[in-house]
Amino acid sequence: MIDIKYKKIYDEFINNYEEIHLDPWHEISKEELDNIYNKLVNDMDINDEYSFCYFMCYIIKRLNGTEDAHTKYSPFFDPIPYTFRKIDNEVFLSYPDDLYGYSLTSINGVSIDKVMDEIDDIISYGTEGKRDYEIELTLFNKIQMFSLPSLRDSDELIYQFKKDGKVVSRKIAKHEEYENMFNEFKYFFGNAGAYKIIDNCLVYTHSSAAHQVRKKIDESIKKLENENIDNVDTIIVDLRGNGGGSANNNNPLMNYLNNHLNGRKLICLIDYKVFSGGRYALGDLLKLGATTIGDEISTPINCFGNSNWMDIDGHQFSVSYSYLYPFKDESYDTEERFKHVGVSTKEEFKDTITDELKIPYIYKPDVLVKQTKEDFLIKKDTVLEFALSYSKGEKVKKKSGV
Repeated sequence: MIDIKYKKIYDEFINNYEEIHLDPWHEISKEELDNIYNKLVNDMDINDEYSFCYFMCYIIKRLNGTEDAHTKYSPFFDPIPYTFRKIDNEVFLSYPDDLYGYSLTSINGVSIDKVMDEIDDIISYGTEGKRDYEIELTLFNKIQMFSLPSLRDSDELIYQFKKDGKVVSRKIAKHEEYENMFNEFKYFFGNAGAYKIIDNCLVYTHSSAAHQVRKKIDESIKKLENENIDNVDTIIVDLRGNGGGSANNNNPLMNYLNNHLNGRKLICLIDYKVFSGGRYALGDLLKLGATTIGDEISTPINCFGNSNWMDIDGHQFSVSYSYLYPFKDESYDTEERFKHVGVSTKEEFKDTITDELKIPYIYKPDVLVKQTKEDFLIKKDTVLEFALSYSKGEKVKKKSGV
């Protein structure tokens, strides 16, 4: 059953969702939603923040399908002092340093495979890369972890790690706050605006398009304008980790490239975290002739997007109000201020959108290069090293994952 408090929040979200979303029933019908809702409230008690988190994320995943990863419920972010990297079917610690490279084998005796299956039930994604990233994020958010069916009734989480035959365990208490020791800003936004010259290559990091880093981007481009790059014959834009923000925040870099590319080779590095506004930067770089190196990105190019954020009794939700296909310059939007980019009503969207535009376009890099487990363990930047050799025209021997 569901407590009245949470029922009211759910009802208000669904009402807003139906009003705001460009095509709210693109994946399931309202009747199917009612069936999912009834089964959940009959099978579980929704009476605290943990069970409500699972309940909302489970439902939103089924509303989203693979076309929408911007509509979501954002529970309070309560990180544990560990971060993770998923490679193939294994999960490794990427923080803290003294446990770097340990593999996560179980939580409370539940195998990591089963835990990931339960996480999969509450995360939205349109690509396998996005699935991996959402699993990584969930594993260190205490609220979401205690929401999972296998862990919900526990008072603590016992993470078990293993490396070279050595097994260690770490306990996370349900109602204890943990000092966020890792650099959260760097984790989510990277070193946006950082650059360096390596031999004949200018390597520029564009790891975010968020408003939080716009000042850093502007300052770095201003500084870069004064750099002597006469000996540079290749510009490498490192787009990895770019989870989006505002596409306008890509403009300073694109303006610089338009003015300074001057026949130089352009390489773009991409990975499983490039999402939302990050794919607009990818599109701009492709128009400039970039060769892409790395892995499949975190979103189909065409999908529902833009986020209308709302607070419902202290709970944060977002609802997509656009359908965007930047590589074809197609945009559909319900917001009045966006009428110039496309149609403005749901009826017009349904009448105008074609089956061809709805087929998911999953962008694949020109050269597929993945970081292997072995390279991760020794902290080797597989993709950048490959790109530097590629820029010299060297024939690079591909190995497993490359």
